[in-house]
Amino acid sequence: MLGSFLTYLSIFMAVFSSIAIIKLVINFVGALFSNPPKKFVIGDRALIIHGFLLSYLITYIIYLIL
Repeated sequence: MLGSFLTYLSIFMAVFSSIAIIKLVINFVGALFSNPPKKFVIGDRALIIHGFLLSYLITYIIYLIL
């Protein structure tokens, strides 16, 4: 029962992390290609959160491969 819950939780976190990283990339590309180009600003808290999400996603992918 607990193993099943942890599996669903890890899949949920991987999907959530993917969506957050994709949104960050879309915002970056949008700022890059806007006319005139806008400065891409990300706060300290958001930078830390996205760093954790990216590290979780990379770790999850490595876990799936190995």
